Amino acid sequence: MVKVYVEDGSFKVHGTFDLGYMGLYKDDMIEILDSCEEIRYEWDSVYYLTQKGEVSDDDIAAYLTERINALEQKIAQNIGQINDTFLWHVYDDMAGCGNEFWEHEELRVPGVDYSIYEHDVNFYETVRTEDDGLTFGQDKPNDGSVKKSSFEAYLRKYKPQLNLDNFIKGIRPESMGVTDNYISFQCSDIYDTALICGAYDKINQTDLRFTDWHNY
Repeated sequence: MVKVYVEDGSFKVHGTFDLGYMGLYKDDMIEILDSCEEIRYEWDSVYYLTQKGEVSDDDIAAYLTERINALEQKIAQNIGQINDTFLWHVYDDMAGCGNEFWEHEELRVPGVDYSIYEHDVNFYETVRTEDDGLTFGQDKPNDGSVKKSSFEAYLRKYKPQLNLDNFIKGIRPESMGVTDNYISFQCSDIYDTALICGAYDKINQTDLRFTDWHNY
């Protein structure tokens, strides 16, 4: 949970916001991306609030506190789909560049012969069939309104050579931004940015879909 307060004419954030596998963001890592004036007059939700009568910056801070905490709760209720979408984007980037994650000992699984991926076998070659019924919907809402298959379950079943647990443990949250319509996040990994480096996306606050993925 967070508390928004006013300091030197700006809204600041104290507390934590849990974004699942993308990390736990805390205090100065969380930024309200617009100025007090922009929030007061350009954020639709806040502008509507000001039309009801005199509203101070402290009143707006209290409103933002309530809204951000409600959003965190909404994300927590749908964290499975959100984590899956994040993992899909990471894996898609890995496959796109032929990422050799096994060069990092922490991302290996004991007993696996990774030398085969150096020559004859493509680790990223699909193991799915066209009729397997899996639908990941990475570009769809993550608010529970669309039924999706679990991409994390897919990775654990079909790509057990990747130490997914260590990868998740090694994600380092960097920054989080809040606007009227979306939240943004940025994170990297601790393995010399082997898989993610400044991975960034915007999450729509209404349906929680990812809208602007970047990595590296």
